[in-house]
Amino acid sequence: MSEMSYAEMLEQTAGPAGGAPEAGSSQEAVALDRFKQFFSDMTPERVRNECASVYAEGAILHDTLVTHQGLDEVVPYFVKTAERSSGVSVVVDQVIREGVDFYVRWTMDICWSAFRYKGQTTRSVGMSHLRFDSEGKVILHHDFWDSASGFFAYLPIIGGLIRWVKKRVAN
Repeated sequence: MSEMSYAEMLEQTAGPAGGAPEAGSSQEAVALDRFKQFFSDMTPERVRNECASVYAEGAILHDTLVTHQGLDEVVPYFVKTAERSSGVSVVVDQVIREGVDFYVRWTMDICWSAFRYKGQTTRSVGMSHLRFDSEGKVILHHDFWDSASGFFAYLPIIGGLIRWVKKRVAN
C-alpha cells in the first residue's frame, strides 16, 4: 500500500468509527477483549483463524514501520511477523477512550526465530490508536512505539549503528 498520512487515516475512518460500540457497553467490552486476546499469544495459525473476527475488511494498520489496508494485506503481514518469531505476546496495560477513539498502552515481547538475535526476547512498549466499526471490528490501528530500540537495534549493521548513535548522543 502507498503511504497514507495519519490525518488521511483519521479522515478515512471517521465515518465508520461513528458506529463504534457505545461507551461502557458489552459490545465495547467484547471488541476490546477480542483485540487483547488476538495479541496475547500471536501465532501464524491464530492470525489466519482469528484476524477477520478482529479486523474489518478495509481496516488500516500502521505499525510505525509499514502501512497495510484491508485483510488481504493485514493477515499476511501478521502471519509473517508471527513466523519470524517463536512467540509474540502483547499485554494491554491501559485503555483510554475519547469519543470514537481508543488509546491502548501495551507491552510486547517477541522471541525471535529470525535475524541475528535468534532465540532472544525483545521488549517494546508502545501505544495504539484504535477505531472500531459498528460490528466492533478494528478499522484503524495506528501504532506509536520505539522501533529503534524494539526492532532495529537487533538487526545486523543497523543495530550497531543505532547503539553507536545513542552512545554519541549520551556523551
